[in-house]
Amino acid sequence: MALATLFALPAYGEGVSGRVSLLSNYVWRGISESNGNPALQGSVTAVGPVGLYARGFVSSLDYQGAHERGDFTGGIRDMTPVGLGFNVGATAYRFDASSLNFEETFLRLRFGPFLGGVYHDWQHGNTYLEAGYRVGLGSGLRLLLHAGHTSGRTVASYDDYGVGVTKSWSGFTAGVFVTATDHHVLSGMHNATVALVLTQAW
Repeated sequence: MALATLFALPAYGEGVSGRVSLLSNYVWRGISESNGNPALQGSVTAVGPVGLYARGFVSSLDYQGAHERGDFTGGIRDMTPVGLGFNVGATAYRFDASSLNFEETFLRLRFGPFLGGVYHDWQHGNTYLEAGYRVGLGSGLRLLLHAGHTSGRTVASYDDYGVGVTKSWSGFTAGVFVTATDHHVLSGMHNATVALVLTQAW
């Protein structure tokens, strides 16, 4: 059902883009959702008037009994006259293990290479904060830095950190990302997770 919804989205958009990615390890908010194994992902974004958009995302995974995840997002994004970009909306996260399902509202801001965001699950009282820095290095290379903090009523509080380098050419992007976390159930900050990613966009 998630795949059917994903590929139905283009019928509702003025402008449509998509991407398919192969990852050696799917790490989300510092934790592997593929149990350290490869994952296949796809997304379609349909853009309407005045910055309105809808996005569908699906991924294979191996996480707490679930093997498929679908994210469905709607919102509005734009750029202010002073160069501050904003993106506000909501995402429904759906797994083939329904006990993992939840929804979030979010606000993301961008100013030049600096990024920030706050995501909140009102039902469970959980919040994720993120900050990032993305800068081009020339010749299709880009550096990405990331830090995040998870807290709430039904999740353990922890921080995650990441650094990545990507190279883009002819609609393809290849990247390597290193992520570390201080989550208490993991092995510690010194055991970083490395993920390789290959993406084709259209």
